[in-house]
Amino acid sequence: AATGTDAPAARPSAKNGVCRVCVAGSIGQHKGYDVLLACARDAAANRLPIEYIVAGDTIDDEALFETGHVFVTGTYRPDEGVDLIRRQDASLGFLPSVWPETWSFVLSELWSAGLQVAVFDIGAPAERVAATGRGFAMPLGLPPEATNRLFLRLVGL
Repeated sequence: AATGTDAPAARPSAKNGVCRVCVAGSIGQHKGYDVLLACARDAAANRLPIEYIVAGDTIDDEALFETGHVFVTGTYRPDEGVDLIRRQDASLGFLPSVWPETWSFVLSELWSAGLQVAVFDIGAPAERVAATGRGFAMPLGLPPEATNRLFLRLVGL
């Protein structure tokens, strides 16, 4: 299986004055749904120039849509992931998983699509980011306000 480390990772940058954050996969509770929703709600409440794009699906799209800061593409086949992620024209990737994953195929997909990826500092994704320098590890439990502000700083907004 490809590790995704061979594709060049673009430096995070704003897209037309907006930080576009791509979250990929099937986002349930342990994959960070509550983190994503809290970040989107903070972006809405503070009118931040952040858009979250889920390349995949979630356990509750409607709550995310209500924030006005989330777009969900819908489920994709494994062979469609990298192209789907690339088409979102994201500034950076985000793996909001709140449990210590053992590998993370989605991290490989985000890297293969050319994105730097923000992860929480737990499990294999954090180890892989540290080993490659292809992203940013954040403390688990970082408040949504701080997460959004970090993303804005990363893209120069």
